Amino acid sequence: MIPDEPAPAHSPDPRHGTGDTQDGRSRGRSVVLILAVAFAAVGLVSLAAILATAFLQGTVWPGFVLATYFCLPIAFLLMAALVVWSAVSRRRS
Repeated sequence: MIPDEPAPAHSPDPRHGTGDTQDGRSRGRSVVLILAVAFAAVGLVSLAAILATAFLQGTVWPGFVLATYFCLPIAFLLMAALVVWSAVSRRRS
């Protein structure tokens, strides 16, 4: 193949399947990513509510405290799992 020649069209190899497993893996990774972002957003919004309430010298609702205590660590663990998942998938390919 010369440099100016277009690459040949890639035909799926029937021995390796249709690629549905790759789509399933990326879909699973997307779900974990969305969950991590959602937990982080809820945790940060509740943390901001705690700080605003404390700044205004009000009584902090315990639900905000619980949301901050649980959502932020869960988001961190999900993000760490995504990093490990990505490293493992790169190592396999």
